[in-house]
Amino acid sequence: MAKIKKLNNDEVAYFCEQLGLVINSGIPLSEGAAMIGDNSEDRNVLAVARALEKSLTDGRTLFESMEDCGAFPQYAVNMVKIGTLSGRLDDVLKGLSEYYEDTADRLRSIRSAIVHPLILIAMMAVIMIVLILQVIPMFSDIFGQFDSSVREVVDASVRYAYTTGTIILIVLSVILLISVVTALLSRIPGCRQKLTEFASGFFATRKTASYFSQAKFASAMSMMVSSGIEASEALENVSLLINDKKMKKRIDDCRKEVIEGEPFADALYKAEILPPIYSRSLKMAYKSGAFDDSWKKISIRCSDAATATSENLVAVIEPVMIALMAVMIGAILLAVMLPMMDIMSVLG
Repeated sequence: MAKIKKLNNDEVAYFCEQLGLVINSGIPLSEGAAMIGDNSEDRNVLAVARALEKSLTDGRTLFESMEDCGAFPQYAVNMVKIGTLSGRLDDVLKGLSEYYEDTADRLRSIRSAIVHPLILIAMMAVIMIVLILQVIPMFSDIFGQFDSSVREVVDASVRYAYTTGTIILIVLSVILLISVVTALLSRIPGCRQKLTEFASGFFATRKTASYFSQAKFASAMSMMVSSGIEASEALENVSLLINDKKMKKRIDDCRKEVIEGEPFADALYKAEILPPIYSRSLKMAYKSGAFDDSWKKISIRCSDAATATSENLVAVIEPVMIALMAVMIGAILLAVMLPMMDIMSVLG
């Protein structure tokens, strides 16, 4: 059997969706797992499906089979276990599919917000290399054809342009190197936790990180509430998903209030996990019996707000980067061109 790798968010969403359809159709889970594998061309998905099929055929439950193959996130395994014990496995699987789809969309939004500025920085670095290796030496050769008195006038400007371009190139290279290292470290769970904490406290990313934490919280809560999980247990489960320390503390405080008898909407309002308007709408929805629908709408709105925030950040960064690139290139070229203009005026 092929080596099994961890499933990404889209693949987890796919498995949960397909397993939910299998349960609703009345097909045995072991046969359903085999069908999922047969319908996929991805080797890892096929390997996971076969591992599930074998484990289910041996009499293991779905959550035990998912845990045994080691490809699913622990949160998904825990939720399937809760769904199995509560008799609402199909609802849980549907909720998990939607949750991981939302998570995948948010991660794509984050990558987009990061990749675009990095592409601009890489372009700036390439332009600086061309200036340093081609353009500035060309001007230096042109100036070298004049007599010594003229060369002395322009040598300082050429050296200034070369030094400035080199410094800018070094700075851009360092930024790119840090970005690559950060991307590699983000694949390690422990390092990813530290990076999330840094982003939640850094002034430039604090607001965006807060919106994404709220979206993650709302999406997970919507899924668990629709699956029939009570508030205190839902808060305990969602706390395991959040990496932001401030948000995690607020969730824990909210759970303590709920355990002590505080109405969920009031506890949510006091903990300041979500904007106050959402807490008030949940309170009204609870009285009207539309609690599940209200959470679904809040989840969508929080996800949209997180996406819009990241897009706005990109919309600000990109023109700033382009303006900086134009200023830096212009300054270097101007430093070389001004002496030439002086020489031309003198010779003229």
